[in-house]
This record gives sequence, structure tokens and C-alpha cells, in this order.
Amino acid sequence: MKKLLLIVVVPLIMAAVGYAAGVFMAPEPALQTGQYAGGDSATPGAPREILYKLPLGKFIIQVMRPGRIVHIRVNLDVYIAGAGEFEKINGSEGRARLRDATIGIVSDMAETTLWLEEGKEKDIDKEELARQIVLSLYRKFPMVRSARINEFITTRSARL
Repeated sequence: MKKLLLIVVVPLIMAAVGYAAGVFMAPEPALQTGQYAGGDSATPGAPREILYKLPLGKFIIQVMRPGRIVHIRVNLDVYIAGAGEFEKINGSEGRARLRDATIGIVSDMAETTLWLEEGKEKDIDKEELARQIVLSLYRKFPMVRSARINEFITTRSARL
């Protein structure tokens, strides 16, 4: 009797646990027909592109200045237009190329003193900085439409 009870009860319990875990692990639902990025519903005559988020992660750039070293930590997400383009760039090779290009652009920007002057790190306009990054990325990756800087932290230390 105990064996029969175990044979029936254990699979039922495991099925319930599997269903509960599946609810937590399921991906977010896709946008419904008529929903577009940047708006709740489609406006007649002006359909918008569906944008797909591609997180590039955190990266740290070290900038050597006379008498000091500046470490810049950036966490960046880019938004890709179109499902086909997103599938092309979302592979490991495409993501690595996009990340390398982004690191190159941000490090080139950091080497110039045009946008990062001493004491002005907290006043940086993240939206304007993201716009400049997107404009530079668009030359190599025309599918990139937008970017969002999640984190921008600078740390200064003395150079010995």
C-alpha cells in the first residue's frame, strides 16, 4: 500500500513543483499586436519600430591624466530595431563586436576632455551621452536605435 501511495503521490507533488518553477522561469510575454516600443498602441498611419533590448553589461575604462587616474564604470543597454536584426546581432559574435565597438567609442570619448572635466562627473547628462554613443554606433551598426545608461560612476585616484 505504501509503495502504491508513493508511486501516485510523488509524481503529483513533482508536477506541482515543476509547474510552479515554470511560472517563475517563463520569459516575459512579447508585445501584443498593436503595441509598439515608446507607446501603448499604434497610431493610425504612423507605425513605430519594435525595439529589442540588448544589455551590454558593465565595463570599466581607465583614463590616464597628468597626476591622476580616472576610472569610469558604465552599465549600458542598447535597443535594436526589428526582430531579424536582433537575431543577427544577439549571437555571441555579434554581441562581442557590438560591445567592443561600444567600449572603443566610450574610451575615445573619455580620452577627450570635452565631456568629462574634473568635478563635473555628477552633472553628466546621461541621455545626451547615450545619444552620442548611439550616433557613433550607428555608423557600424545601423540597427542600433537607442541606448540607456543604467550606471555611470567615475573614481579618481592619484597617479604615482
